[in-house]
Amino acid sequence: MDLHLQPDWHRALGQRVEIWRDGEFFRNGTVEAVMPDQSILWISAEGATSRQMIFRKEGCQVFAHFLPAPESVNFY
Repeated sequence: MDLHLQPDWHRALGQRVEIWRDGEFFRNGTVEAVMPDQSILWISAEGATSRQMIFRKEGCQVFAHFLPAPESVNFY
């Protein structure tokens, strides 16, 4: 599984992501909501970790998890 910077936070909605702040890992989780201007997103609560607001202005970046494409199958 690869991580890719997702500058368009709306595209991360519902996705499993990692949040990095100032070049350091901050939190991971699922994006639950995004403000229309993409200034804030919410990571859903998981286990003992509560729901959390993530602020772009604080240097936060969203990295989305992408699974590699399945290998092509030759049917000939």
